[in-house]
Amino acid sequence: MTLKWKLKITIPIVLFTLGIVCWSAVPSFRFWIGEAYYYVRPVPRVCKNRTAQFNARVERIRQDAKSFLKIGAKKNDVARFFASENIPVSFNQVAGHDVASGEVYVAGIPECANVACGDDSALIGVRVDVDENGTVISDPVIVSMYTNCL
Repeated sequence: MTLKWKLKITIPIVLFTLGIVCWSAVPSFRFWIGEAYYYVRPVPRVCKNRTAQFNARVERIRQDAKSFLKIGAKKNDVARFFASENIPVSFNQVAGHDVASGEVYVAGIPECANVACGDDSALIGVRVDVDENGTVISDPVIVSMYTNCL
């Protein structure tokens, strides 16, 4: 076996092993791999539009929650808000206090599949503290996040 042939086998194995070690040991390495991926494969316009629509929906829900779920709003008003946003609501007791909460899942589309976040699926969650009668006692909390990211 010649030295040239041995190097052709050894160098890729060493580089592959180094990549595995860096991938698991250095979190910023994942970021740079993602950046390189997007440099080679730009984000399609449909994905950019979908992201803009998702962010607009979250912002709309946030604004509506501020105006409808004010402190003192009754249980019927809370239920009406969740119904108007097509979010199923549940009234539960969490950590010793009552909470009205709901979440809606947004399915991703295959065109937006990428290295970091799979098919781009997400969720929007709304939570507000209520008393035992269902009357709002705090400001609402709106959370949005992608569900299948690394």
